[in-house]
Amino acid sequence: MAQIINTNVLSLTTQNNLNKSQAALGSAIERLSSGQRINSAKDDAAGMAIASRFTSNIKGLEMAKRNANDGISIAQTTEGALTEITNNVQRVRELTVQAATGTNSATDLRSIQKEINQRLAEIDRTAAQTDFNGVKVLGSDQKLTIQVGANDGETIEVSLRELNAKTLGLDTLGVAGPKDAPVALADGDLKDGKGAAIKGAAVTATINVDGTDITGTVMKDSKGSLFIQATVGGATKYYGVSKSDFKITDETAAGAADGKAVATITGATSSDMSDVATADPLAAIDSGLKQVNDLRADLGAVQNRFDSVIANLGTAVVNLSASRSRIEDADMAVEVSNMTRSQILQQAGTSVLSQANKTTQNVLSLLQ
Repeated sequence: MAQIINTNVLSLTTQNNLNKSQAALGSAIERLSSGQRINSAKDDAAGMAIASRFTSNIKGLEMAKRNANDGISIAQTTEGALTEITNNVQRVRELTVQAATGTNSATDLRSIQKEINQRLAEIDRTAAQTDFNGVKVLGSDQKLTIQVGANDGETIEVSLRELNAKTLGLDTLGVAGPKDAPVALADGDLKDGKGAAIKGAAVTATINVDGTDITGTVMKDSKGSLFIQATVGGATKYYGVSKSDFKITDETAAGAADGKAVATITGATSSDMSDVATADPLAAIDSGLKQVNDLRADLGAVQNRFDSVIANLGTAVVNLSASRSRIEDADMAVEVSNMTRSQILQQAGTSVLSQANKTTQNVLSLLQ
């Protein structure tokens, strides 16, 4: 081996190895301090890209869990209001059954009607004021879309309905019975279904009205009973009509529906009139109660669906987190071993470098 002094190959080799062990030591310390195997793209570019996608999915799924919990809250809020509406409808039915017996006096019926009216008013108030984060959940027919996934189109719809005394068909419910009041009808006030005036002498009809001036339609049902359908205070109401003073037959109303005669009445006035009792009130109440029960069943079903969604999302988050961990998390045992190895190499390299630097000094002995 040539004896040279300009280039100390042993020293250069030792320095190179020392630099490598220094870099390995720094990498091991960085991974141990962060707990991650990938701290920058240079550590593993492909692994970093995959882990980043996993992170996006995990964050999306975690937010979807929150959305699903909000969906449950909406359903629970709505169902809570429906529980009270159900209680009120049940009480209205109970009162209606009480009113159906013939032992009640007119005063009794009016008292029962007052409580029914209050119960129906409470149904309207509950429906109007039930609110979830600014959404009137019973104020209109609507569908709320809940995002329950990390990607587009992963949604569940919560169907809500407008629910009040009117939509339940109970806004005109009456059990107090008619209170008759005479109203004079001038010649020509009665018209058939095509609008043609029915001629004849002035007649006197008996109707039941909540106001003083009405425009309504005189109808004859399949049982032969006459009544007036009128709009009073923005609501459609039905009032009794005495058929003893004038006669309307099925044939007089060419524009009427099958089985009914229709005529128009105008100018009727009265200062003391009231609603007639609702025909088949229990059937009307049962129909309204069915609407409430149907909506409650839908909400219960969607709550169970949200529970399933949340459980599934939780499982997905666990699995994706485990997959991400295998890619980017550091194996602490391996990194401790790497750090220890690098430290030993550093110490050995430093010692060897010192010896390598002394090799050129042997050339001096040739000059002595």
